[in-house]
Amino acid sequence: MKEYLYIDSNEDAQQSRFKVSKTPKIDYLIKEKKFSEALTEINQLLKTDDGYSNWNLKGIILSNLSEFKESIECFNKALDMNRSDDILLNKSNAYYSWAKITFFPEGDYDNALILIDKALMSLPDSEDSSEYYFLKAEILEALEELVESHKCYLKAYGEFDKLKEFEAQSEYLNNTTDLLVNIVGSDFYNYLPKSGDILILAKDEDNEHDPDAIAAVLDNKTVGYVANNPYTLIDEVKSASDIKNSIADNQKAEILFVYLGEYVIAKLVN
Repeated sequence: MKEYLYIDSNEDAQQSRFKVSKTPKIDYLIKEKKFSEALTEINQLLKTDDGYSNWNLKGIILSNLSEFKESIECFNKALDMNRSDDILLNKSNAYYSWAKITFFPEGDYDNALILIDKALMSLPDSEDSSEYYFLKAEILEALEELVESHKCYLKAYGEFDKLKEFEAQSEYLNNTTDLLVNIVGSDFYNYLPKSGDILILAKDEDNEHDPDAIAAVLDNKTVGYVANNPYTLIDEVKSASDIKNSIADNQKAEILFVYLGEYVIAKLVN
């Protein structure tokens, strides 16, 4: 039975757990985290035995030394000789660690995204990808790619039914010809938006804060307003100023869904 040595390059990151065949000569150095000495030892060993297990081991040592580019090269050499899931996992973990450092503290979000994508490409299907998608979600959020970030968070948490629903919402927003608005202020008015609710849009021309204000009314009570601030709008919806002069009195709007957890999307109906 094959023995394995497990090495945690980051005790707080489960995905950085490397899997390698035990090598007696450098087992102690790795356990003691003396990676520079272990690198010297593995280089000597490779002079007489350049098999895939030693290239795999050198890749792990280099990754622990944050020499990620050289580490990936070693894993690729090992994979050329033996394309095993163990080596693919180690390569993926190296990319993950590299992406994590590139994201923070380096703050190079674009390269961090490239690296985490490479980590996901290398990760065997049998392995848990949740930590990978969580990191990708954080990177995309930093890049203000909020839709793709949300998808990755849902994948990270295993919310695949919600992911399917969210993708359908995004598809609708990108392709619909319906006239859409965002209803804001529902929390202030203690209104819980429900799909199918029919609101009356009433112009509030005496509003001291916004002469273009349009109130959203349900059962003769104001439950929010049509968004009119750039910070509360997304590309697919119209602002109160956009629609004020074109809507009829007592214009109706149907609540469709809450998008990205904050945008109450409604479509204008007859």
